[in-house]
Amino acid sequence: MADSNATKTPWRIYLYGAGSIAWRHGVAAQSLGEDVEIFAADPSQDARESLLSKVPKATVYQDAQDMLASSPGRARDIVVVAVPPFLHHAATLRAFASGRHVLCEKPLATSETEMAEMLAASDAAGRILSECSFRYLGNGALERARQLIETGGVGSVYHTRFVNRQPRSRAGIEYQPTSRWFLQRDKSGGGTIFDWGVYDMTMFFDVVRPVAATVNYAWLATPKTDIDPTDPPISVETHAGASLTLTLDSGAVVPFHWERASGFHGAPQVAINVDGTAGGLTWEWVPTFDYKAEVDAAQEGFRLTHYTDKNGEVDAEEQMFPGFGWEDANQRPLLAFVELIEGRESLALSRSRMEFNFGVVLAIYKSASEGKPIHVQLK
Repeated sequence: MADSNATKTPWRIYLYGAGSIAWRHGVAAQSLGEDVEIFAADPSQDARESLLSKVPKATVYQDAQDMLASSPGRARDIVVVAVPPFLHHAATLRAFASGRHVLCEKPLATSETEMAEMLAASDAAGRILSECSFRYLGNGALERARQLIETGGVGSVYHTRFVNRQPRSRAGIEYQPTSRWFLQRDKSGGGTIFDWGVYDMTMFFDVVRPVAATVNYAWLATPKTDIDPTDPPISVETHAGASLTLTLDSGAVVPFHWERASGFHGAPQVAINVDGTAGGLTWEWVPTFDYKAEVDAAQEGFRLTHYTDKNGEVDAEEQMFPGFGWEDANQRPLLAFVELIEGRESLALSRSRMEFNFGVVLAIYKSASEGKPIHVQLK
């Protein structure tokens, strides 16, 4: 995979896009060493100038093709695809054709066909494809939850649940309001499932490690509010849910209730549960959404609660694990991808797990559309 002189050459990071997530990858790239070379391409002059204010050592281009053609690809070259989802497929194919590794922002693609073609391009180029849904891994609470499950700390798992209902946190409206493409299916590919569901599955599956999943049924909804844009109108879901059955590595088959909302009419609600015959688990896995409290939360860390029975009463044992902030999480994918390329231990997903996790996300959309169960198997 690696060129014979790969360790003697600097990392070269090519940002395909220069928006708000791209400059965060650029900041991460700057931490790779003084000799790292950073490039960025975006048709928007405002975006290029904004990126340069955060990543002053970057060389910027107006056209991504010109950027990729500026020199032959090398084994320590990474293209970070940081453009809206409808452009992920074409950008990834161009990047692989240039002979470089590709780290794609989430969601990886907008269809199974696109994902298959992106993986085929990775094979043809002899380079690695990864995506960013793992940016919230590296949380000790997840590792501890997995250990407790694997060592019998909750007995036999019989039920799992993930619910995160936020009444008004819609990308393109309450969050990042200038990026209205989030609300347009032809550009975003989907709504809250693609925006946050990909993280939910990656996090939860990192704990329970399913080898197969069946989406029994799924639903999508877009509740209206008085501030909904009309030009263009919202064409993505802001509330979604699914009933799944997970087959664990142990052979156990357990139900999984998943629900995510960025816009609905009600109170906020967050619940993560693994229920077993001898105990239960819940944990925290993302920084607080209160940005003013982010620093304090990062210092306090993430909480895991292990419930067991003691003398006929529920006993709740809490453990705290080191925290991190939003910016730390946003810079994590590139740094972990470098570790993966170099053959070291990495938070980046394996190819089979990346395909499986995203396959489940796509299956939720498909089940909601077709009204029938969809099965996904880990390869």
